[in-house]
Amino acid sequence: MLRHIVGACALGAVALAAALAAPPASAQERGEEIIGTISSVDGRNIVVTHKDGREIRISVSPSTEVYFQDSGDRKLFPNPGIDDLRQGMGVRFNFNGGNPTKVTVHFVPAGFTRPNRPNPAPEPGQGSGNSGGGNDQIKARIKSIDRGGREITVDVAGRERRYEVESGEASRFEEGDLVVLTVEGRGGRQYVSRIDSADLAGTITRIGGRTVTIEVNGREETYDVERGGILDQYREGDRVRFEVEERRNGRKVITAMASRGRGRR
Repeated sequence: MLRHIVGACALGAVALAAALAAPPASAQERGEEIIGTISSVDGRNIVVTHKDGREIRISVSPSTEVYFQDSGDRKLFPNPGIDDLRQGMGVRFNFNGGNPTKVTVHFVPAGFTRPNRPNPAPEPGQGSGNSGGGNDQIKARIKSIDRGGREITVDVAGRERRYEVESGEASRFEEGDLVVLTVEGRGGRQYVSRIDSADLAGTITRIGGRTVTIEVNGREETYDVERGGILDQYREGDRVRFEVEERRNGRKVITAMASRGRGRR
């Protein structure tokens, strides 16, 4: 009897030691929220470089929900899906065993396009896109506006481009504005048929030193600011429009801000 008791105790001690020695479940196994940048896309297999340097490999499927957080990017990708996930995009998701059910895109580099979007009502005898098959939507920064808003020069991913603009629509923007351009090709020439703002809008909920928390579309996000003076004229409750750039290690930095009005919620 005593031998059985001693044996059971020994087995229990061995099991306890093994449990203590075993490494804890990885953060990924626990469903860690991953924040990083897509470094490669191979069909439905995607590699994301985590902000701490790790490479995270995931698989997506047609049932995976894709959501673009930036209002300007939602104009670029109005009906998003897994085919819109591209190298260089900043994303966040719950690891979920390597098969996330939702991927949120929080950053799209300037210059990204979603080409060949169908034009529902092309004019007879005219192409509806740069190659005659659709519209290009381009995220760009305005460098100059000429001819009463009928011609613009923009920076697209470090390259200068010049476009004619229909109806003088560019006159409602200013040099330096970040915009989404809808570009159509007609008779071998390119025209901008629509310009939308690509910045964000929200309400300041907290200011602390060189950081600010802003509620955008019901969700609070904390940003660094490029220069301390950006926040000098603002307080909690102010409604603002602002531009964000993503820096190394996933830092989101506000580079410009403008007031949309004041008033506590």
